[in-house]
Amino acid sequence: MFALFQAKFYLLFSFLFGYSAHYVLKGEKSNTRTWIARSVGLVILGLIHLTFFFHGDILFLYGVFALVLTLLYFRQEKTLKVWAWAIYSITAVLFVAIALLVHVGELVLGSKGKTLPGEESIDFLDVALSSGSFLEIAAARFEFWLIAAGPGFVLQGSLVFVAFIVGVLVARRGGLAEFVKPDLMKKFALWGLTVGLAIQLLAGFIYITNEQSENYSLSLYLIAIALNFLTAPLLSAGIVGGLWLLSQKMSLSLLSAAGRHSLSIYLGQSIVFSTLFSAWGFGLFQELSLLSVVLIAAATWLVLALLAKWNLKFRARGPMEALLTNFSRMFGSKS
Repeated sequence: MFALFQAKFYLLFSFLFGYSAHYVLKGEKSNTRTWIARSVGLVILGLIHLTFFFHGDILFLYGVFALVLTLLYFRQEKTLKVWAWAIYSITAVLFVAIALLVHVGELVLGSKGKTLPGEESIDFLDVALSSGSFLEIAAARFEFWLIAAGPGFVLQGSLVFVAFIVGVLVARRGGLAEFVKPDLMKKFALWGLTVGLAIQLLAGFIYITNEQSENYSLSLYLIAIALNFLTAPLLSAGIVGGLWLLSQKMSLSLLSAAGRHSLSIYLGQSIVFSTLFSAWGFGLFQELSLLSVVLIAAATWLVLALLAKWNLKFRARGPMEALLTNFSRMFGSKS
């Protein structure tokens, strides 16, 4: 899970989100109000989502960085490239520097028979999920989010914003049709699913080995996280290439429908999981094996994807997509 999914698919959605920005704004500052309204809508949805259903919410982050993107969107292509490379490079250097400093700290303290302070306990969230009411769990989720928001913005936010910018650049250069070429997709699949996957498996091995070790190392944890996040774009590209190759041999209509309902499915999964695992629902938190949880997650996605495919027979978009679109149009410029 750590190697294959963490930081991979949300980067793809971040890219597509930035790509869509070009078609909402359409190169005209008069459309900025619609985009800002859409971004604010995501912030509102994110706050509701992270408080009542899932503290690992990504929508709030999307909304905030979509607002930041508004400040850069009308800049020249060269400027956008500089920003993308600068943000990614600074993030990479920051992670390496922190990991090295923590490692030095562990060595120095270890020579004196001491250790670094442990990570902040999140027992309060576990207790709430196991026995709390709906509002008690909501309060615990929000408190945990406040604790994790800072690191999350640095870690996830930087890569999300870079993916936004890359999406805008691709759209400006003629759209995906200009980039979806057989040779390029094959290279994506080859390098992403070999080198990219190998690096992710290495990161996963370091992470799991460290978690199970009696001598837990915060520096090893940071190294694993840095490898996982900073090289995630390579495996993400591999997934894109692999899916494109599959699409040439079989229909991927279910994935296409799920993609067009990504917001609805994302929120739908959270509602289902929250109901299943919270004490106010079925109370299955910490009661099931990892395999059972994975199977439930897969089944939930499949059911929601099938519902999405069925919905496309009657409507052009999912319910939450329609809600966000209508909300943004309320504040859009009148022509």
